[in-house]
Amino acid sequence: ISLAQRGIKSIVLEKYNTVSDGSRAICWAKRTLEIFDRLGTGDRMVEKGVVWNQGKVYFGKDPEPIYGFDLLQDKEQKYPAFINLQQFYAEEYLIELFPQYPQTQIRWQNEVVDIDNGKDKVTATVKTPDGNYKISGDYLIAADGHRSPVRTMMGLDFEGRIFEDHFLIADIKMKADFPAVRRFWFDPPFNPGQTSLIHKQADDIWRIDFQMGWDIDKEEVMKEENIDAKVRAFLGPDIEFEYDWVSLYTFQCRRMKKFVHNRVIFAGDSAHLVSPFGARGANGGMQDVDNL
Repeated sequence: ISLAQRGIKSIVLEKYNTVSDGSRAICWAKRTLEIFDRLGTGDRMVEKGVVWNQGKVYFGKDPEPIYGFDLLQDKEQKYPAFINLQQFYAEEYLIELFPQYPQTQIRWQNEVVDIDNGKDKVTATVKTPDGNYKISGDYLIAADGHRSPVRTMMGLDFEGRIFEDHFLIADIKMKADFPAVRRFWFDPPFNPGQTSLIHKQADDIWRIDFQMGWDIDKEEVMKEENIDAKVRAFLGPDIEFEYDWVSLYTFQCRRMKKFVHNRVIFAGDSAHLVSPFGARGANGGMQDVDNL
């Protein structure tokens, strides 16, 4: 869309036939909202999302926070420090703008399976349900995620490290009057010796994140009764909820040595991976393509 606004033609090739599932990225920073505003979806995202500027940090059993912060000192700015909104909403809102721009289009179920990175142009072989075809352009922007097939096809890799820890995400649907602030715990009684956090999202969805440690039995952790025990210890026995999305993840701090390789340019998670704490994943990706 940003290219189309500048009169530059582009085509988006998407392997799947739908937007992302689950909550995935949820925290959109003010800088990113300003980019969405230029694209035409910023106000809509704020209206749908959960606005927050403040965070609180707790330690142990103490019910009072040991630290608090306000990320929006200047209250006269147009956008808040953050909103929480599931990634698929951000994608849907952008996709709905595409008919306004004949300079661009999305081709669903179009998977890039080979790259010819030439001197004057780049050619992709694209796999579709109706067969393969080739398409050429001045550049190929590889925004194909942390497992980047394009990066693999080109024999490239990351530098950096994988952190030896696991985190359990439970996105749950519940009616609760918890404050819409980022709350983070060190060594809480419901997850002793580890950390936890909770975020509110749109549609009465709440994200709870539990640090689990490195040497765990993943199958045991992901059993429903064990997830229930964790969430119940956090929320207490009386709150009713249902699961929206559950996942176990580790994280990496890695990046490619170079993001530009002749006619192929890497952006977002395909170029660099960071800890999810600080919400630099989707925000970094959006700022990559805005800079580009």
